Parts: sequence; structure tokens; C-alpha cells
Amino acid sequence: MNQPMAFMWNNETAEMAKKAGATGGISETGAYECEIVSAVYTFGKDGSQSQALELSLDSNGLKANFLRINFLGKDGQQTFGMGLVSALMWVAQVKQAQPQQVQGQNGIEWHCPALVGKKVGLFLQKVLYTKNDGGDGYKFEVRHVFQPGTRKTYAEHAENAPAEAIAALELSMKDKDERIHGGAQFSGPRNAQHGGNPYVNQTGGAPQSRLQQNSVQPPVDFDDDIPFAPIGLPFPSHSIYAL
Repeated sequence: MNQPMAFMWNNETAEMAKKAGATGGISETGAYECEIVSAVYTFGKDGSQSQALELSLDSNGLKANFLRINFLGKDGQQTFGMGLVSALMWVAQVKQAQPQQVQGQNGIEWHCPALVGKKVGLFLQKVLYTKNDGGDGYKFEVRHVFQPGTRKTYAEHAENAPAEAIAALELSMKDKDERIHGGAQFSGPRNAQHGGNPYVNQTGGAPQSRLQQNSVQPPVDFDDDIPFAPIGLPFPSHSIYAL
């Protein structure tokens, strides 16, 4: 005869409660406090010198994979994505992040273990696009980085200002529609009002493959009194594609 199960509240069940109602993946524009599950370097191909970090995230059970932060352009020059990486390091309180070789499913990969397991805050905008087969798909672009808990951006932290930027984005940021309609592609935001957010109009390419090479920039030590990136300059768009 089956016996009814007793229920208990403990650390394990508390973690399960966080995931109650989760649909499995991040699916809406908004601010997410996440844990970095993996951080893998990706490299450009066909002569491109671009480099990126490809992140996988977990936000209380909601997953996001293949979030690419492009920090070197095709010409090998730093992009504003380097400022985004620096902001992530500030949030994670990591002063050095060295690459490490790891045997992956398709060969040797370069990982960034210093960021794995760290809590970060990201504001993501949902972007609708048309797939190669003509169907609809969506991806996400990073619009801001903030500190979990305080919800402060680095600029707000450095200036000892109240946490307002993320709340403003939550009120103003809408989905962006890049789908092809009747042969025309709409690349602008759909009904979006960006206000004073400096991060929304910059776009940037992302590497398409992981090459087995190691060409990374030396880590930069940080200090709370020295900003990571020029304040007021836009970061590029970085995307996660929904699987």
C-alpha cells in the first residue's frame, strides 16, 4: 500500500520553490538577476579578428544560452563590448579573468572560469526576427548591466547616485521587431521609447564560430574610483538566441 509523502521546507525545497511556474527559458524583455553557468571564448572566421564571450545564464530556473558579448571587432580593435565585460567583472567582483583550455564536444575550447558561478544583473531586450525558413524567431540583446540586489549600474555606483536606470528601462523598453514583412525588414524598435538610455541604438556583429586559438586581451585591474568604460558611451548589441 502506498504511503502519503510528508513535505518539508528546507534549503533544497526553497530552491525548488524559486523555479515554480518557470517555463524553461527567458522569453520577455526585462531585468534579470542571473548566475553565469558558463563563459566560453568565441573567435571570428574568414580572416576576422573578432572575439567574444559566449555566456549561458540561469535566472531562478529560467535559462538563456549563447549570449555573445563581442569585445574585439573584425579589425582586432576593442569595441564598447569591452566596457560591458568590465562592468560584468565589477558586478562579479573579479579583478582578473584568465582564459583556460577545456576539452569540449567539438574539440578544444577556451573558457573563462573566473566568471562562472557569479551573480550578475542584465537588462535584456527581446528582438523578433525572421528565420531562414520564413518562420518567426526571437533573440535577446543586452541593454544594460547592473548589480543584483541594489540594481545599480556602475555609473550610479561610481557617482553615488540612486538606482534609477534599470527601473526607467522597465517602464520604457519594448520588444524590437526585425521581422521581414512583405519583403521589407523593420530594424527599429517596435513602439519603443528609449528616453535617455545611451545603450539602445548601438549595434555590433558577433563571431560566428569557436576557433581553436588563444588571442585574448590582458585583464585589467579595477578600482571603484576608476570607471570601466567612458560614461555615456553606448555598448553594442549582444544577443542570445532562443533555442
